[in-house]
Amino acid sequence: MNESNNLMKTARIGRRCASAFTLIELLVVIAIIAILAAMLSPALSRAKGKARQIKCVNNLRQLQMALQMYADDFNDVIPPRISGRENWLSSLQPYYVDRKLIVCPTDGPRAKSSYLINGFNDYFAIHLSPEEFEEFKKWQGSATMKLSSIRYPSETIMFGEKFKDSPHNHMDFYQGEGNDFEEVNQAKHGARPGNRKSGGSNYAFADGSVRHVKYGGTMNPENLWGVTEQWRATPPQFQDAP
Repeated sequence: MNESNNLMKTARIGRRCASAFTLIELLVVIAIIAILAAMLSPALSRAKGKARQIKCVNNLRQLQMALQMYADDFNDVIPPRISGRENWLSSLQPYYVDRKLIVCPTDGPRAKSSYLINGFNDYFAIHLSPEEFEEFKKWQGSATMKLSSIRYPSETIMFGEKFKDSPHNHMDFYQGEGNDFEEVNQAKHGARPGNRKSGGSNYAFADGSVRHVKYGGTMNPENLWGVTEQWRATPPQFQDAP
């Protein structure tokens, strides 16, 4: 009887040993999992980036709707280009309400704002007197522009994405001694490491559309920030852009 019990115990132990993993087998399984994770990581990263881009598109669409509602209430004019507390961010807030809309998820929750509104400096340079335009450049005066003044609404940018740390709120051609082209982040989404020109950014246009444009595509073959024929021409620094 004892011999029979011993045989049964030995058989059970043998089965347990046969079904258990050896150390080498465990290491092989861990290595396979690590390889699969490494293969999936870029795909997951791209998926997260795409989700953030889609959220950013939605933000811009709602900002553009807020601007249209503002214009409907103020005789077709857009918020005046002024600095400080009463800029477009506060002027449009009654229409977009949630301040999370002014931050692209790609910039993270601590960013203050992610978007530039078109300052339409070229329009004001033509339609204001020299004295009024000097006031305009100093964030003074009360010059306004109507949406109906935009000749090509489907090809004229109203909102674009800026660099995360940029304190600017307007895209201005006549900002100080230079311009604000360098404030626009043209590759916030989808750029490959070490190659910014492989990416692109989202833009809201005056006709209400929002679309993703590849790096350089808003400046060449035409400057989509301009409303006058002079400034619709490609800026020199972007004439060789792809």
